[in-house]
Amino acid sequence: MGFQLDSKFDWLKNLRVQIGLLTLVGWAIALSVDRTYVESYRNESDQIFTSRGMPEMVRTRGQNAALIILSIFETGLFGIGLAFFVAVGFRVFKIKNSMLRKRMIWCWATISFFLVSWWPHSTTHFLILTTGHDPLKDYITMETTFHWTITFCSVVLGYFQYDLIKLMYEVAMMRSKMKEGREVDPLKQEWYKNFNYHGFLIGIIFMAIAVPIAFHYQPLEESYERYQKFFFVTFHLVNSAVLAIGFTFAYIAIRTILLLPPSPGKKVSIFSSIAIAFLFIIQYPHPFFHVNPQPAKMINTVAIDFGVHIPIVLATGILAFYQFRMLELATDEKSSLSVAAQMRRKSNSGGASSQGASNGGSSMKTAENNSGSFGASSIEESTSKNSSATDNQPIEMKKMGDDVTIDVHG
Repeated sequence: MGFQLDSKFDWLKNLRVQIGLLTLVGWAIALSVDRTYVESYRNESDQIFTSRGMPEMVRTRGQNAALIILSIFETGLFGIGLAFFVAVGFRVFKIKNSMLRKRMIWCWATISFFLVSWWPHSTTHFLILTTGHDPLKDYITMETTFHWTITFCSVVLGYFQYDLIKLMYEVAMMRSKMKEGREVDPLKQEWYKNFNYHGFLIGIIFMAIAVPIAFHYQPLEESYERYQKFFFVTFHLVNSAVLAIGFTFAYIAIRTILLLPPSPGKKVSIFSSIAIAFLFIIQYPHPFFHVNPQPAKMINTVAIDFGVHIPIVLATGILAFYQFRMLELATDEKSSLSVAAQMRRKSNSGGASSQGASNGGSSMKTAENNSGSFGASSIEESTSKNSSATDNQPIEMKKMGDDVTIDVHG
């Protein structure tokens, strides 16, 4: 009887179900806090702006309705972040391949922060207007507290996203080389064919353009204090560099993904890369929207929320979903991502001369076809196996005509 009772709740072991349930709990708690405790501060801000003779900053009924809709989005994202942190956190540390585990832990941590931090981030943008501080002090506070942290998260995600794509790219290039009988990897040919160099050149060009534009629209004033000048210049340089990195990442990711054969990993890489590139690029104009509108009006605040913040929220949500899909691929031993990680680990361990050359013909297409469904069940199945399965099993390559198959022996 006890076994039958337990079996009724097996569906609760499904990762997607856990994320869904935890999202609803986190969303309900956050929305309740927002509509009561946080709303009391919003009402107080209306009174402060009225007493200061700033009626343009007092919410109208329409603007209040718009801000309620925004709160629903942001608290929902908070719930997803809480669910992602808790449910995925229990599994990401169980990924058997040490290289993939390290990368996916970083991605899990940064995405969780992205999702959870956005509700307090956006709320602070609104409530900080009531402090009565110098707007530049508020600007420095928001940049260092929220904007730089999400910029750091974007850089981390961009780095590990590219590295995961590069894993699949190495397998695809090795297979193409074996099939064509010649070197086909642009990164190993003449320097002018190396698209990494192209990407760096694009980054330099955008950096050279972005810096003067930033100082043109937000010039350095003589009235600023020394520390304010330091932060002001640093913000412009960092934001310009982030914009340049965004376009560099976008170009290199596009060139890399175009050379991958069709697979679930390729689809995940496309959408994840688009979201990451957007999060990079939007960080450049984002501060301008907050500082430049003068005089301060609530309509401008609402416009920034829906014109800038909502797209960032959507991009973050999309990124969380596709990074979850990447996690599924990472925990499926037969996916192209896992096979590529095994090959790189074996190559780096000292067997590159013989085994690495043999592994060079591995097919991502074959690996993906062997992997079956990439649903959440693959995570439970993969993480419950003996931890030595992935690290110790040899990979045997068999060439059949023009294609290559992979045999994974236990």
